[in-house]
Amino acid sequence: MIFPSRVALTLFAALVALAFPVVASAAEIEVDSPADEAALSSAACLTVGGNCTLRAAIEVANATTAVADEITFDGTVFEGKAGDTVAPATALPTITSQLIVDGGVCTISAVPLVEGPCVGVNGPSAANVLTVEADNSSVLGLAITGGAFGINVTNATTGFTARGDWIGLPLDQGNGGLSNAGIFLDPNSNGATIGGAEPAERNVFAFNAVSLDIMGADEAVVRGNYFSVRPDGSTPAPAGTSIEITDSTAVPGFKAEENEIGAPLSQGAAESDNCDGGCNVISGSSSTGIDLNGSSGQEEAPASGPTIIRGNFIGLDAAGTAAVDNTSYVGNGFYGVWAGGADAVTVGGFALGAANYVAGGSEGIVSENGNGFKALGNVIGFGSDGSEQTPPAENGIFALNQSVSEDSEIENNLIRMIGGVGIEAVSLTGRIIGNEIQGGNRGIVAGFGDGGGLIASNEVDASGEFGILIESAKNDVRDNTVINSNGTGIAVKPPPGVTPTIGNVIGGSSTGTENVIDGSTGAAIQVVEEAGELGSWTEITRNRGTSNGGLFIDLVTGANKGILPPAISAVTQTKAEGTSQPNATIRIFRKATAAPGEVESFLTETEADGSGKWTVTYGSIPTGTNLAATQTVTESGTSELALTTAAADPSTGGNGGGGGGSNGGGGGSADTTAPKVTITKAPKAKSTSTTAKFKFKSNEAGSKFQCKLDKGKFKTCRSPKTYKKLKSGKHIFKVRATDKAGNVSKPAKRKFTVLG
Repeated sequence: MIFPSRVALTLFAALVALAFPVVASAAEIEVDSPADEAALSSAACLTVGGNCTLRAAIEVANATTAVADEITFDGTVFEGKAGDTVAPATALPTITSQLIVDGGVCTISAVPLVEGPCVGVNGPSAANVLTVEADNSSVLGLAITGGAFGINVTNATTGFTARGDWIGLPLDQGNGGLSNAGIFLDPNSNGATIGGAEPAERNVFAFNAVSLDIMGADEAVVRGNYFSVRPDGSTPAPAGTSIEITDSTAVPGFKAEENEIGAPLSQGAAESDNCDGGCNVISGSSSTGIDLNGSSGQEEAPASGPTIIRGNFIGLDAAGTAAVDNTSYVGNGFYGVWAGGADAVTVGGFALGAANYVAGGSEGIVSENGNGFKALGNVIGFGSDGSEQTPPAENGIFALNQSVSEDSEIENNLIRMIGGVGIEAVSLTGRIIGNEIQGGNRGIVAGFGDGGGLIASNEVDASGEFGILIESAKNDVRDNTVINSNGTGIAVKPPPGVTPTIGNVIGGSSTGTENVIDGSTGAAIQVVEEAGELGSWTEITRNRGTSNGGLFIDLVTGANKGILPPAISAVTQTKAEGTSQPNATIRIFRKATAAPGEVESFLTETEADGSGKWTVTYGSIPTGTNLAATQTVTESGTSELALTTAAADPSTGGNGGGGGGSNGGGGGSADTTAPKVTITKAPKAKSTSTTAKFKFKSNEAGSKFQCKLDKGKFKTCRSPKTYKKLKSGKHIFKVRATDKAGNVSKPAKRKFTVLG
C-alpha cells in the first residue's frame, strides 16, 4: 500500500475540518492500531500514519460534547495477545466528554487460558494511564498497567463505570501493577460502579499499591471483582491494600458515604459455594483487604459512612475452599477488614448471602473507635463449603470502643480460631449476641474499660484458656453455652492496675437465660481480684453445668469482698434454713452429684431478714438429694457454693420424695428444670432430596414440641416432622420441647444442604 505524504494528509485533514465542522452527534470510533499517534484534527480519527489510535480516538471523542461516544477496537488487530498493547509515551488526553471505551472480551492465549480484555494499555510510569473528567463514562475490557494511577476519576465526575478490566495485570498475565492506585475516585466523584454480578463484568485488580481508592466519594458500588488474585481466582497477585475508602480532609473536606462492597446474593448465587453474583474476592494483599481508616498524612480521614461490606470472600479463593497463600502470608497480610475509626460500618448482615467469609491474616474484622460498628452473620476460619480454613492468627473480630457514642453490635458470627481471641470488645462492650466460637485461646473477651454490655446466647467451644473473660464492669452475661474450656469457663478478672470490675452479672433469672458451663478443666465460674485492686464485685445468679474440673464458683484472692457462703443449719426434702449476711439473696440449687464443679438446676430463692436468718420451702425432693446454696449481697457480689444434702422430712420418715429424678419438684408445680430434646433422625448433611424428615424426643414424658426451619418462627409440631419441596441450598432445622411445668428446652438443631 502507498501512503500519502505527511503534507498531503495535513491538507486533507484541513479540508475535512472545513467541510465537516464538529457536530454534537454520537459516534462509534474504532481503533485499528496500537500505535501512539495524535489525530490530525478533531473531525476524524486519522493520524499521520493513516491509523486510528487510542490517543486520536479520545481527542475526537472529546470534540463531540454533550453526547456519549464509544471507542471500540478492531477485532482483527486486538486479540488479547501481549503485543496488542498500547504504550503511550506521554499521558493520554483527559476524557472530557461522555465516553465508553470498550476493549471487548477475548480468550487470552497466555497460560492459563482465561476470558479477559482484548486490549492492553501500558502507560508512562509517572502519569495516569487514563484520566476521566466526564460524567457517566465507562472503561470496559482494558488491561491497564504501568502508570502511577490506572484510571483517575477526578474533578467530581459522577456515574463512572469500570467492568471487565484488568487493573495492574498485563495481557500476558505477568507482573504489572500501578505504583499509586489502580482506580482512584477523588472527592465528589460519586455513584461509581466497579464490576457487576456477571462474570463478564468482573474486574481483576493485581500488583497495585492500592487497587481501588475511594476518597471522599459517595455511593460507589463494588461488586463481583477479584482483588489481589489473578483471573483464576486463586493465584496471589498481591497489592499493598485491595480497597481503601476514606473521607478527604482537603479543604473544604469531603465525606465518603453510602458506599457498598459486595451485595446480598441471589438465591442461585447463595446456593453456590463459589464467589459469584456480587461477591468480591479480596485476598492476598500484603497489608489490608479493606481499609476504611486511611492515613492522615495523605489528607485522609476515616470514612463517615454508612459503609456496607457483605457477601465477600476475604482471604479465600474464588472457590471458597482455600485460603490464598503466597508463602509469605495467608489471606491478607494483616487485616481482612480494617474499619479503624470509620463510623456506621456494617460488615455482613442477615439477608440471604450477606455473610462475609474471612480467613487468614493477623486479624479478621477490626474497628477502633468507630460509632455504630456492626459485624453480623460473618463466617471466619471456614470455607464456604464448611471446610476448616486458616483463621486469623490474633483476633476474629475486634472492637475498640473507648470514645464512641453508639454501641457496637457483634451478632450471629461463626468463628473458628486456632490461637488468639474469637471476639474482643474493649472499653464499652456493646452487644455480643448469638455468636458461635470454636477454639482459640479465649472465646469472648470484654476488655478493660467501662463495659456495660450484653454478652448473651453465644456458644463457645474448646477455648484454650477462658471461654468468656470479663475485664470490664457492669456486663450482663447470660444464656451462653461454654463447653470444654481448657481452663475457666467464665472468668471475671481485671488486669493489674485497672479499675476494679464492679456490677457484672453472670447468669439469668429464668431457665432460658442461665449460662450452661460444661467440661471446663478449671472452674466453671471464677472471679479474681488482683492484689491492690480491692473493691470489685460480681453477682452470680442462675447458672448450671457439669464435669467442670474446679469449683462451680471460685472466688480467688478475696474476690467479692471476701463474702462467704451462707450457713445452712437444716435442710430437708421440702425446707432449708440458715444464716447469712443481713438481707442477702439466697439461691438454692439442685445437684446431680456431689462433685464441686456441677450444678444441675435452680431450685428456688429467698431473702434473708435484717438479722441474716433465712428460710425457704420448695416442692418435695428425694432424701439425699445434693443441694448447694449461694448468698448475694448488694455491692458485695455472690459467694461460692455451700454444699449439703437433703434429710428426710419429719413426717415422711425418709420414704417420700415425690418428683424425684432429674425433674425435681413435688407434684410438678415446683419443677424448674428444662427438658432436653434430642434429634434421633435427620437427613444427610448433603443430599439432592428436596424432602427432609426429622424425628425427635424429650427426656420428659408429656413434653410438647415446637419446630422451625431456617428463619421461620417456632410452630407447634410433633415427631416425625417432614418438610417437602425444599429449595436448593443450606438449611437449619431447630426443635424445642416444653414440659408439663412450662419449662422450655434449649433448641436442638441440625444443619443440612439440599444440592441443586
